[in-house]
Amino acid sequence: LNADGRYVVYQGDDERFDYVYRFVTAGRFDPANPAAARDLLDEGTLCVARFDAQGRGVWLPLVYGEGPLTPENGFHSQADVVIEVRRAADLLGATKMDRPEDVEVNPRTGRVYVMLTNNSRRKPDQVDAANPRPENRFGHIVEMAPDGGDHAAPGFAWDILVKCGDPSIAAVGATFSSLTTANGWFGMPDNCAHDGQGRLWIATDGNSPSKTGRADGLWALETEGERRGTSR
Repeated sequence: LNADGRYVVYQGDDERFDYVYRFVTAGRFDPANPAAARDLLDEGTLCVARFDAQGRGVWLPLVYGEGPLTPENGFHSQADVVIEVRRAADLLGATKMDRPEDVEVNPRTGRVYVMLTNNSRRKPDQVDAANPRPENRFGHIVEMAPDGGDHAAPGFAWDILVKCGDPSIAAVGATFSSLTTANGWFGMPDNCAHDGQGRLWIATDGNSPSKTGRADGLWALETEGERRGTSR
């Protein structure tokens, strides 16, 4: 729920080289009139994220008739844009991500966390600032901070919270905090939630003895202060 009363819904398209989306409602939530919220998600603006270098990003509106989203490119209505949203995002030049599975907002800080499970198909010439590892077998987590704390703002700052995998293997390139123990690291972040202290809880999907030497499980990851990037 944004400060101006609009709802903001973040979404990930869990496929290799697909996208992170944001939907901002046109209407505002009225706590005195709950019935009015029944159709709140019917109208609004869908956007797709472009993660630029130097930790900046922008939301690109997926709106029929704007930019390349026209009949000349096979779009004849907003419905066409939504149905073919992957192709629309391609045309807008959004950032192709490493399987964005879950996207959740930290209720204490307002920062947004994107679970990127993995992408072993990314080649060295396909890496970018937000997806920096080729053959990314273990995934990573991106942290987004909306400009001015406004989740409907057109821009955001971003950073990579952790690159996952075994930190003891230099070739993996994992970046957990040095306070993370041998049992604390994980790979393949999948779903997530925040607890009341703002700690990020992560469920993995794809760990196995043959891939990481451990099973899937639940990990708690610190996002603030001296223990930022420490997982247990």
